[in-house]
Amino acid sequence: MALPGLVETMLGGLEATTRKVLAEIFRYTLPNGRFGPVEHQTKSENLQAYHVVSTTATSTGEFSVVHGMGRIPYAAVPTLDLTAVGAQLVPLEVTRAADVQRLYFKSTSTSAVFSLLVE
Repeated sequence: MALPGLVETMLGGLEATTRKVLAEIFRYTLPNGRFGPVEHQTKSENLQAYHVVSTTATSTGEFSVVHGMGRIPYAAVPTLDLTAVGAQLVPLEVTRAADVQRLYFKSTSTSAVFSLLVE
């Protein structure tokens, strides 16, 4: 996220009324980024990331997860659903590059539910 002061500096050359309105918008939006509730294939509330919830394979071999983004994602951050008793962070290893439809993993944990925020 950009620093509000930097954004206001960048707006410096605009007409005063426009600069004031845009500065207020950025002052509100920058510190209020939200992930939103953890539900499979839902976009975060106001970030360019999507939630992925799945279960590891029943063996330690490769498994894939449909991400639903419509483009190739480049990063995933593990998330912990604090409304789900027993939720856990699960060790995941990328087994091949993600594609436009799927993420590919293997894990030492079997049949474990996990959640990611994917961008």
